[in-house]
Amino acid sequence: MFVDPSDRGKDETIWAVAKHLNGTVYVTKVVGTQGGYGEEILARIASDAKAQDVNLILVEENFGQGMFEKLLLPYLAKVGHQCAVEGIRSNRQKELRICDTLEPIMNQHRLVVAEDVAVEDNESVQGYAPEEMAGYRLFYQMTRITREKGSLGHDDRLDAVAGAVGYWVDVMAKDAAQTAEKAKDKLMEQELKWHFANQLNAFRGRSERRRRPRDGFSTSFGN
Repeated sequence: MFVDPSDRGKDETIWAVAKHLNGTVYVTKVVGTQGGYGEEILARIASDAKAQDVNLILVEENFGQGMFEKLLLPYLAKVGHQCAVEGIRSNRQKELRICDTLEPIMNQHRLVVAEDVAVEDNESVQGYAPEEMAGYRLFYQMTRITREKGSLGHDDRLDAVAGAVGYWVDVMAKDAAQTAEKAKDKLMEQELKWHFANQLNAFRGRSERRRRPRDGFSTSFGN
């Protein structure tokens, strides 16, 4: 789960859940709501973390210096869910970070979004002003973002999704590197075995030739 807290203005507090299976990342929950990080929101985050069986919560900590993580822990304990909570900070331009994370995995058709996410995305903006509803939707942001700074009026939901997906992208990259290294080691092991077998066969051949009697000489003594 990736959480992007908001404490002021029209930015939303967002949390997004992403899971990984066989090289595909599944987005199973995205919630966007205004109201900072009061008790109700902290309770909802903890409840969703338990319902989604979340093992790790990453918190955007560009402000607060770890305060949000400390506020969230008692609510996780209250719902009886144990998981790690870590702060994460990024200094890169947001639009570049989002595009660099999501574009490759989407181009490879390795990102799947649950149908419930789309339904809840639409329902969650019904209380907003009509002229603002579209801008807050996840899929509006996803289909209109560019690498230009400030290309969207609101990008919080998409940013949280990119944060959750980005964790698994890093994991997959490490797995791919480890798999490649293991394959390299296996090839090296096979090559060494082949080389050793050839050397052993050559040695046996030389030994056999030394033991073989020369033409014209008898191998026994006597008549």
